Amino acid sequence: MTTPTDARTTEGSATVDGIRVRYLDSGEPDPGGEGDRPPLVLVHGTGGSIEREYGYLFPMLAARQRVVALDFAQPVPADGRLTLDQLERQVAAVCESVLPGRRVTLVGYSLGAVVATALAAHRPGLAVNLVAVAGWAATDTQQRLRGGVWRRLREDRSPALASYTAFCALGGPFLAAATLEQLAPLLEGQVPGDFDDLQMELNQSIDITALLPEVRATTLVIGCTHDQMVPVRHSKALFAAIPDARYTEVASGHAVLFERPAQLVQLIDRFNARPSAQPAGRVIPEARV
Repeated sequence: MTTPTDARTTEGSATVDGIRVRYLDSGEPDPGGEGDRPPLVLVHGTGGSIEREYGYLFPMLAARQRVVALDFAQPVPADGRLTLDQLERQVAAVCESVLPGRRVTLVGYSLGAVVATALAAHRPGLAVNLVAVAGWAATDTQQRLRGGVWRRLREDRSPALASYTAFCALGGPFLAAATLEQLAPLLEGQVPGDFDDLQMELNQSIDITALLPEVRATTLVIGCTHDQMVPVRHSKALFAAIPDARYTEVASGHAVLFERPAQLVQLIDRFNARPSAQPAGRVIPEARV
């Protein structure tokens, strides 16, 4: 996927914990956009990047508001231990470097949703709004079993790892309508690196349950109906525990950024324009795109 840039988009980096964290900044929207909206800060998931996960969403969202996206950087050696706090600091450092003194709408996907939610709890002065897409609060047995299989395939350098990942990430209805030839680019996959291993290990021990009541941001939780990686019950648990949350669901697997990107653009864009248009506790019917 190509880098989501146009004439006004700039690339830079913020330094935290002695490492450089890359970001893209769309700049303020063109005249006719809605510059009074909070900037969106996009936080990717496990093994992701700006290009892989937000290549479509970034330019579409940037038409109406400023958008900043970052790539997590590896803060510890391969034999070290990655912590949620380290990833939170990376997001905060980018916000402070690019958007000093401004409150933002944090948009997190998968592990990025966990990071964004925790950061919103720890830094209420930073996050005015929060969008948690396919996130979770505490890793359960189903997730640990899947992670264990991933780890075994990774250790064995099995060529089946890419197929297993695609099988878990894509929704059943999407897979039923696709051919193996159409899925070939996904099935070839990319060989995971040390940082992917560290993120997968972190995923096995997530528990931010105690932080959820501390989230003061106006929140939209987006669950994915056919998600096998982070089953939709996890999104419903976030919705139930975050005080100012509303909930909607997308008929997708975990790879909603691939399966239903236009629908996500619509949901995020509308929410950032009027975060409180739907009251806390409201279940918003799925919008069809």
